[in-house]
This record gives sequence, structure tokens and C-alpha cells, in this order.
Amino acid sequence: MDHRFVRLVVHVVRFAGVVAGLWGVAYAINGATQAGGSITVRVVPRLDAAEQLGLSGVKLSSGVSLAGEELSLQVGNSTLVERVVSRVDVMLGGLCALAAAFLLRGLLTSMLERQPYRSGNAARVTWLAVLAVASGAAQALPGLAMAAVLDRVGLSGTFGVAYGLSWVPFVGAAFLLTLRQGRAASPAAAAGSRSA
Repeated sequence: MDHRFVRLVVHVVRFAGVVAGLWGVAYAINGATQAGGSITVRVVPRLDAAEQLGLSGVKLSSGVSLAGEELSLQVGNSTLVERVVSRVDVMLGGLCALAAAFLLRGLLTSMLERQPYRSGNAARVTWLAVLAVASGAAQALPGLAMAAVLDRVGLSGTFGVAYGLSWVPFVGAAFLLTLRQGRAASPAAAAGSRSA
């Protein structure tokens, strides 16, 4: 493995983590400065198919149904809490990326020094999995703010919030924990074969 390439990767990962952390915090602060303005809420209509057809005047043939599609509403007079919570997923994701960058730095450095089973690496992998779950769970927080916005303007009975959750961080966390278990078992197996 080329040491210069690994060192370059370590520096790039650390720089990207710092940028992501600063961007996430700045994005949330920027949202706070726009309190009182309009806020975009991604919603799904709660109306049933018959009511939707009645409102639109569309006639569908037998066996065809109308699926609720995601819409965007612009709602004015947003509060400071609504603005901050609507962007808190980006802020937490950036801070998780910053922490992950420093954890990855330790892992990559130990691999560069050909010590993949160095003390502390298992804990680093576990913390990477925790950060992945935290960033994935943070995706639900803007939905809470959007639900509060709909409730404030009396539209919670007409529209539901369109949550944008992704399963990728949770699968990544499961992969990291599996990798950690495999790495924890490898040195023990190697020690057992040497003692035999």
C-alpha cells in the first residue's frame, strides 16, 4: 500500500469532515436568521381518492386509483424553532461527519502502520456505527418541525408530512458492527492457531 496515498486520504477525510461540520452548523444558523419568513413543507394529501377526484373534476376509468403524491407548501410566519429544527438534520449530519473523520483518521493511520488490530480500533468502528445511526435518525427531526407548521396553520387534518428517511445509514451501521465482530474474532483465532 502506498504510504503517500494513504496519508493523502487521511488529510482529505479530515478536511472533508471539518467542512461538513462547519457547513452543517452554518446552515442551521442561516435558517435561524430567516425566522418569520416562509418555510417549505413537503406534504402528502390526506384526502381520499374520491375527494381528490371530486376536487379536480377528473374521471378515472374502473380499476384505476389515484395515489397521493408529494407536494410542497410555502407557509409564512415561521418561528425560530421551526426554522432551526427544519435544518437540524443537516447540522447533526455534518457534526457526525466531523467526528467520523477523526475516527477514520485513527483507523487509516493504524492500517498505514500495518497494525489493523491496534487497541482502540474496535471502539472506533463501534463509534462509527453509532454516528451512522445518529445521522440516520436525525433525518426524522425536520418532519417534526413540518408537522408543527401544519398544525400551526390548521392543515394537519388535510396534509401529512412527507418524511424523507433513508435506510442507507442503518445498513452502514449494521455492516460496521458486523465488520467489528469479524475483526474481534480474527486475532483470537490467530492466537489460538499459534498456541496449537
